[in-house]
Amino acid sequence: MMDLAASGVTVYSTARSSIRRDEQYHLRRLLEVAGWADDAGYRGALIYSDNTSIDSLMAAQAAIANTERFVPLVAVQPIDLSPFALARAVSSLAHLYGRPIDINFVSGGFSRDLAVQGDTASHDARYDRLTEYATIVKKLLTGGMVNFSGDYHNFRRARLTAPVPYDLLPTSYVSGSSPACVQAAETLGLTQLSFPLVPEDHVSPDIRRGGFGTGISLGIIAREDSAEAWRIAHKRFPADPEGAERMKLLLSAAVSSWQPQLASVAIPDEAPGQPYWLVPFRYHHTFCPYLVGNYDEVAEALTTYLGGGIRTFVLDIPEEPDDLWHARTAIERAVAAMDR
Repeated sequence: MMDLAASGVTVYSTARSSIRRDEQYHLRRLLEVAGWADDAGYRGALIYSDNTSIDSLMAAQAAIANTERFVPLVAVQPIDLSPFALARAVSSLAHLYGRPIDINFVSGGFSRDLAVQGDTASHDARYDRLTEYATIVKKLLTGGMVNFSGDYHNFRRARLTAPVPYDLLPTSYVSGSSPACVQAAETLGLTQLSFPLVPEDHVSPDIRRGGFGTGISLGIIAREDSAEAWRIAHKRFPADPEGAERMKLLLSAAVSSWQPQLASVAIPDEAPGQPYWLVPFRYHHTFCPYLVGNYDEVAEALTTYLGGGIRTFVLDIPEEPDDLWHARTAIERAVAAMDR
């Protein structure tokens, strides 16, 4: 198995966190995906955060307590908890378990979630708030004393009693694709995570990117045989007219730029020879595009992303452990091609 980290490539999966089922199901499914990611040699998995999800930090603790290497990539929304509370939680987990968690800083969320918390900030203002928030968190985690007076946060002589050991400091990301997100990532010195366009378009020189690395969230269905990969893809993600209507409603209330960007990609539902596939997004099955095909077809698309500077991949929720292994095979082939 290739050492992806040694090639500068980081791979996460995604853990389901919706709370529409009984809590025992959630714990079992969370630990199942965490174990799959561990076995397949991924760094960990994204645990996202919205008003229908289990608290992402509590889910992270459960995953850490029941795995050996798994690193949760915890989505954090500034209106959900204070920067001091987040820093203390990260520090506590580091000291209790001797394990890190990674952080995905997100500026907003669904419009309905923002509304119920009374958040009326504009899109760009949310990134201004996020920049303040992440600046404070970073300084607290590294043991600094925080004196900060900003538009959204005010701290005086704030300091963690137990800062995070250097080797357990989180790898952090800023999520989004807008100019405001790119600016926030630049200011913070963090990698930008976004949902990718078609490979050639996404890595075009015309696309503005941060200077501290970029990552993408997408799904991968790769198999030895292309026809088998597409059979699985169509079975999992059928073209559902009701799903398309749900997506139209979601887009009409979108407060983020990435949803309209993906919706505007001019690519048919079925494009022979094209591994980039938007049906799972267009019909409201999931929120990211997919790459589908045999290992080499998917690897060729991934090589284009890698050639454009992408170094972090956050893969969609797996249905079974083999999904992670098949995706890893395609990623390894892409990394090998990059190194040649």
